[in-house]
Amino acid sequence: MKLSEYFDQEEHDSIIKECLFQLWNHSNDPMFIVAVEEDGEFSLYDNNIASRVAMGIEPNQIYHRNRIRDMFPEELVEGFYSTYQTAIASRKPMSMEQHTVKNGVDVFFNTLLVPIFDKQDNPIFICGISHETTKIRAAEKMAVEASVKLKEYNVGLKQINESLDAKVRERTAALELAKAELEEALEAKSSFVARMSHEIRTPINAVIGLSDLALNTSPNNEQQDYLQKIRDSGEILLSLVNNVLDFSKIEAGKLTAESVRFSTEKLIRTTVNMNAFGAHAKKLELVTDISDDIPEALLGDPLRIQQILVNLVSNAIKFTESGTIIIRLSCTKLEADRTLLQFDVVDSGIGMSATQLEQLFSPFTQADNSVTRVYGGTGLGLTISRQLCELMNGEIKVESELGKGSTFTVLLPLKTPTEQPKFEVIDSANVLKVLVVDDHALSREILAKLLDGFGIESTCVGSGWEAIDTIRQSDQSGMAFDVVFMDWQMPDMDGIETSKKIKELFKELAPPILMISAYEKHYIQSYLDTGIIRQFIEKPIRKSTLFDAINQFFSIEKMAVANEEIEFIPQLSKFHILLVEDNLINQQVALGYLKGTGVQVDCAENGQVAIEKIQETKYDLVLMDIQMPVMDGLATTSFIRDMRLDYELPIIAMTAHTSSEDIEKSLAVGMNDHIPKPIPSGLLYRILNKYLIQSRTDKNEISDSFSEELTLNDRLSMLYKISSLRAKKAIYSLKSDTSLYLKIVHSFWSQYKAMLSNSKALSLTLDNHSLLNDIHSLKSNASYIGAEAISQDCEVIERKLLNHEAIDSSQLDGIIIKMRSLLTELNPVFGLIEQDDNDLALPLNVILEKVLALLKKNDFKVESYFYTLHQRFKNTEYRDDINKIIQSITDLEYEQASNLVRQLLIELSGS
Repeated sequence: MKLSEYFDQEEHDSIIKECLFQLWNHSNDPMFIVAVEEDGEFSLYDNNIASRVAMGIEPNQIYHRNRIRDMFPEELVEGFYSTYQTAIASRKPMSMEQHTVKNGVDVFFNTLLVPIFDKQDNPIFICGISHETTKIRAAEKMAVEASVKLKEYNVGLKQINESLDAKVRERTAALELAKAELEEALEAKSSFVARMSHEIRTPINAVIGLSDLALNTSPNNEQQDYLQKIRDSGEILLSLVNNVLDFSKIEAGKLTAESVRFSTEKLIRTTVNMNAFGAHAKKLELVTDISDDIPEALLGDPLRIQQILVNLVSNAIKFTESGTIIIRLSCTKLEADRTLLQFDVVDSGIGMSATQLEQLFSPFTQADNSVTRVYGGTGLGLTISRQLCELMNGEIKVESELGKGSTFTVLLPLKTPTEQPKFEVIDSANVLKVLVVDDHALSREILAKLLDGFGIESTCVGSGWEAIDTIRQSDQSGMAFDVVFMDWQMPDMDGIETSKKIKELFKELAPPILMISAYEKHYIQSYLDTGIIRQFIEKPIRKSTLFDAINQFFSIEKMAVANEEIEFIPQLSKFHILLVEDNLINQQVALGYLKGTGVQVDCAENGQVAIEKIQETKYDLVLMDIQMPVMDGLATTSFIRDMRLDYELPIIAMTAHTSSEDIEKSLAVGMNDHIPKPIPSGLLYRILNKYLIQSRTDKNEISDSFSEELTLNDRLSMLYKISSLRAKKAIYSLKSDTSLYLKIVHSFWSQYKAMLSNSKALSLTLDNHSLLNDIHSLKSNASYIGAEAISQDCEVIERKLLNHEAIDSSQLDGIIIKMRSLLTELNPVFGLIEQDDNDLALPLNVILEKVLALLKKNDFKVESYFYTLHQRFKNTEYRDDINKIIQSITDLEYEQASNLVRQLLIELSGS
């Protein structure tokens, strides 16, 4: 090749490539290129002759993406994979020492690995070159041995010349040094585990926290489904990481099981969510069968039970190519407060022989090597599951037959809490007529059993065509179905096609269709939007889900639905807090939760900055991370307490360090409370409410800085007392936004309050041509504010109007009576909003006389004077007296409030 006189990039690159190619062909150093496959496996793209000779493979054979796992023994493959994965993780060229045995002789190499990534930052190749260092290592070994021998000779000579006492002192010093080194090594190990714990948990906590925040941003159905699964997966991953980081406890035999309250229903739902995509990809049916007599709440270690279940179900999916996987829960009562919980995971997979069953729970065993190669896995999962079962005083066993599937059974003795969620009794659900459509007999049986528990009889069919024929027959007999529960995944004609045909054939007379599936919720959305399907119900179906679904369409006032705790976001706009957190993502998560409270937040990236900010600003509360650079949370809190501030400053630990020892350390340096990561939003809000509102209220420190919050809480308290208003449930459906709920209720009251003076203002009469629209509007409005009885009455009338059925005027009169009753109870709630500003100009004693007159009549309207009292007395010496009066009225202690008002009137007349 003739070289150009001047620099030419193309020529330059070509020469380099040619030189490298010649090196590849003639180098005595092994060179190789490994491809990173999409399934996480590795394949040999190519290697030079020296590499092939070193590996003992055919020098002249063509190799192109040959899977390494198929080319070499398993022990070599594991070593190769470990180095490749290390190179990818380092994301840069790295050098490492490698060792092999050739003809019975140890051979050493120094290998340079270079990971290659594509434009999307995905690993695609690993290039490597190895240089044999056997002779160098041998020379080094000889030098070391010579050095050791020389030292031995010197020590020997020294021992000859030293006295026995000197030898004893020398030995003692050596032992002390060894002890110090051992203690230093143990401390280094402990420090490493602590650092790793923090570094690994931090991104996982961020995943969980950000998913939680994203779920509160009103995502669409598809996004909500994905986010919930991400959050569930994050929680499972966090639990597994915690177990790995507790390895020192396992070594010492100190691993213990928790005993906390948990929901069996949530446990199963998370297990299904974790495995839904895997089952869907193989077109497997996941069926859950939960016995009616299982307590809703149990005491045990839900994370470890979850780990066992997820492992068993994922194994069932892995070894099943077609058919069904059943997750069955049952229980046996042992004693008054103890239950033997039984999980059965039944699959229709490949099964196992008697020989395979004997070694199934041994470490690193998975049926046989051929199975491992086909299905993957290390064979550790079942061993760990058995150890976890034994840790909780339970057992795991298996029954299987080759080619006919397997049944894994887990038995766990658990305590039963005395307090269980309460369920109401059904009154009138038995008037409903329900059709269940599912090709799987067990799924039909389970849903029919749940409906029967509500007193609802159901008709069950196994296909879409049967469903159409059954609906046609019921219409002809005058006994139309009220609702259809339709499975999606069915052979011949699936649930969506069946629903379309039902709509086409029966038009407006078609019963509402509720689609049931464990997969692809977002795919159903378009059919929900067009009205072909009225609602999507995710498997596994639980009692409360079933109740909510039916209650969307029918006037059933009492159903068996658990009373769930609803968390509210406190209004903290008048408070100023400091968030001390070095991780920006953790800051984002915490700020996301705090945003809804309206609280003013400053951030500090370490303890030193936090101290500087506290010296400049008077904060109401500090949220303190523990592990931070420059100055950690414990040292920072100790320093703040030594500052001896002239006011109380609550400091709350907010950290992934959650052991009892960590909590004790936090409290010992002066922290007031402890919030674990990932941050439980409900606990965060309760602690903020405790230290920012309750503590001040308890000390009678009600001031103008948060008088508006008290007014908001007062109104909410009044709404909660209205028996015909399901206020808490309505607030929960609004993402716990109490301010928005108050605005909606006030709009409802403003729109309909004319009915109090004129019962015909709503025009609920039979001759009203827009009656259908008015009823539909009232139904929606009442539902938004939680007036369920009114909404359900409107639902009944609306259905009759749509079906051209006759309605009775007494039904309309019933709605009017309920509306007038509700509006009367809403009047005092919004009296404050309608307050006449002229009251602010009245003399103080006149205002108090008006308040006293309302108190004597026990009139709720007295609360409408809160604002006036605050404004007129806030700059007077009677401010504390007014706060006591308001607090008494809020607590409905009207007689006590009257006495306080009388005393204040006497003081005013004296002055």
